[in-house]
Amino acid sequence: MKVRNEIHLYDAATNFYSTNYVVLGKGKGEDTAFFLLGMIPVTKAPSIDLAMSQVLEKFPEGRSLVNIQIIREDRPYFPLGLVTAVVVVADVIGEKKIEEDTIQTKEKKK
Repeated sequence: MKVRNEIHLYDAATNFYSTNYVVLGKGKGEDTAFFLLGMIPVTKAPSIDLAMSQVLEKFPEGRSLVNIQIIREDRPYFPLGLVTAVVVVADVIGEKKIEEDTIQTKEKKK
């Protein structure tokens, strides 16, 4: 059973002053923490930065994230404890690539 506690929406991870980018795909990253008996932390707190970097790792040519959703979920494991997860779902963007064929065609015409 998953209990979604908070959902945050953001436009972008960084400011863009140009529209010279393309969406490469949608990615998902997650970081978790375990609390014994729901109170005693056993692992470090979940990190949004780590979850965001996991999203970017799936697209090597990706430069940043847009349309970001940050979700905090609690997953109870009775009677042991509670797993708190931070889930990041976002679109990964990269630079527009000029087709090599287009460049070669233009050079041949010259």
